[in-house]
Amino acid sequence: EKDCTDAFYAFHSEDALRKLKKMRSQPATEPREEISIAFEKFRKELERDGWFKRNWFLDFAHSIFPSVFCMIVGFYLALATSYHFFATILIGVGMQQGGWIGHDYAHGRGAVSSVLASGLSALINGFSMDWWNNKHNTHHTFPNRKEVDSDIHNEPILHLWFPTKGQDVWWRKYQHVFYPIAYSFLFASWRLQSIQYILMSKNWKERALIATNYMMLAFLPWYVAIGSILLSGLLVAFVVTANHQTEEILEKDDKYNFIVDQFRTTRGVACPDPITEFLFGGMQYQMEHHLFPIMPRYHYPAVRPLVTKFAEENGMQHHISGMVEIFKMNYDVMKKYSQEI
Repeated sequence: EKDCTDAFYAFHSEDALRKLKKMRSQPATEPREEISIAFEKFRKELERDGWFKRNWFLDFAHSIFPSVFCMIVGFYLALATSYHFFATILIGVGMQQGGWIGHDYAHGRGAVSSVLASGLSALINGFSMDWWNNKHNTHHTFPNRKEVDSDIHNEPILHLWFPTKGQDVWWRKYQHVFYPIAYSFLFASWRLQSIQYILMSKNWKERALIATNYMMLAFLPWYVAIGSILLSGLLVAFVVTANHQTEEILEKDDKYNFIVDQFRTTRGVACPDPITEFLFGGMQYQMEHHLFPIMPRYHYPAVRPLVTKFAEENGMQHHISGMVEIFKMNYDVMKKYSQEI
């Protein structure tokens, strides 16, 4: 049994909390840990100061417009001109940004966020939000925990720890060479898993939206469609892997605390310029996002110093690295676990 109080508050809206208070309950068998009490106070301060409120103009300008713009211009270049290389780049970036949109609004609360998450994710990337939520919320709750967080289980393709002798594969010794190629298939893998999920589900609305995405792709030259999917997967994979797989990997039965685990397993990135700030899609503020997943991402830069202060006051480290450093750390992990056992 684990205390999921902090995780529950992290993922749920005020409406959900009001409903919870109306349900039957019983006293906790153990007192809450001091770090959890301190974090609850910290979170309430942020709520009081308005950091969880959305500004829909900023949402449109910061998240929705860039993705839609790249997709529209990319499709125009692919269908009406010979600039197919630039079309592939723009559609790939549009898909990448569409991934961040789905991610943001899947965490968001309310009817508008729900419609944007499921609608845009399916139309732009062919992703099932029902599938994604099941997978991703587990990652948030138990980051880097073996046998629970599927994001760290990429074996037998890539290894983040040494396998047992009977489970080893010959290509592991080359993983530090080919891992960028494997990364590029991330969105293709998510598309496949989404198809597998919706074939078993009864969500016909999601099925229709995902089918529309594939009809849109069918109008593109095949190499533009495939190139865009591979590029978007590569861009996202380099971001999301560097934030976690450079950090501690937890055993399934290790002591659990939602707050402590986030600091043990997560690293932020200091982007050097507006372009990389844009491409990282808010995931450079990975710690802020993991602690406050329903907070709009455009608030994360201002909240980062507050998170650092909270960590220092409670004896934890808020890990932040430069972009070159964190990519080097990621390569070192790939290299380390390519060695002979």
